[in-house]
Amino acid sequence: MIEKKKYKVSCILICQKSDCWLQGGKEVYQRLDQELRDRGWSDRIQIQKTGCQKLCHQAPNLMIMPTKDRHSYVKPSQVESLLNRYFS
Repeated sequence: MIEKKKYKVSCILICQKSDCWLQGGKEVYQRLDQELRDRGWSDRIQIQKTGCQKLCHQAPNLMIMPTKDRHSYVKPSQVESLLNRYFS
């Protein structure tokens, strides 16, 4: 019998409020979603849109859970390296 690999479901919290969303958060969200699907990680990493993360002047913002690492000024081009850093 082959044992299935067990892993914890992680979450990426991305702010969807106006400053973040208008300053590229929507594109970051779309890139995250596409990259997770392409890698087959959608079942182990969830993306959750949140309210304000209180760093509007550093938009767009996201937080990696469960480590609670915050990232600001995130660009879609950074998504691949963020996923590699935390989830590879």
